[in-house]
Amino acid sequence: MVTTSQSLQLEKELERLRLELYQSVNGELSRLTDARVLPVSQELDDIIVQVQREKQRHC
Repeated sequence: MVTTSQSLQLEKELERLRLELYQSVNGELSRLTDARVLPVSQELDDIIVQVQREKQRHC
């Protein structure tokens, strides 16, 4: 079970990665295939899954 502080940390990390991904792509869809974007995208996916699992546990 994730504590409130862990949940807040996940949310902060999610926002940090989201911003990093957004800035990396900078509105240019061709950058989505850039090798530097994939690891950030995968990490963001992992965080999103963790957050969603926790939200489901509390419903």
